Amino acid sequence: MSGKAGSGKGTVSKLLAEKLDYKYISIGNMKRELATTMGLTISEFNALWELPENRESFDLKYEEYQKNLDVNDGLILDSRLGFYCQPKAFKVYLDVSDEEAARRIFGDKERTGDAYNSLQAVQDATEKRNQDDIHRYKELYNIDLSNKANFNLVVDTDGKIPQQVAEEIISVFTQFQK
Repeated sequence: MSGKAGSGKGTVSKLLAEKLDYKYISIGNMKRELATTMGLTISEFNALWELPENRESFDLKYEEYQKNLDVNDGLILDSRLGFYCQPKAFKVYLDVSDEEAARRIFGDKERTGDAYNSLQAVQDATEKRNQDDIHRYKELYNIDLSNKANFNLVVDTDGKIPQQVAEEIISVFTQFQK
């Protein structure tokens, strides 16, 4: 499961894991937990991640972890880099408008590591994060995170509740398994 920040990756991934009785692994949650233990917000952590001297070691740590997962173990991997690390997996990209992503993130009181004082601040930070990730992965791996051809299914989540998105994914996934 990949996609833009605020697209619903975590929420939909958890629903899918529950419905399919799969294990849920979130690279974003792992990063948030690490940021918290370091006393950083996720924005501060991402800024640290972006420093040239940290990019390779940070990304390579998470890349290696993901590559060592067994795609046949029944798991949902919530990760922007998952499609690259698990090329034989069923790969889903969740898309969302920048405005909707900002509304979701700003309204998510359970989201840890983010502290924004306005909807516009969330939108600005989210747009920057998406662009930074695209640039970093292009530089490190020569891949384009925004290239939807890397995925078996692309779902626009604007105007959809997570249950609708999960059902759409399950429907296509069922056909993929055949």
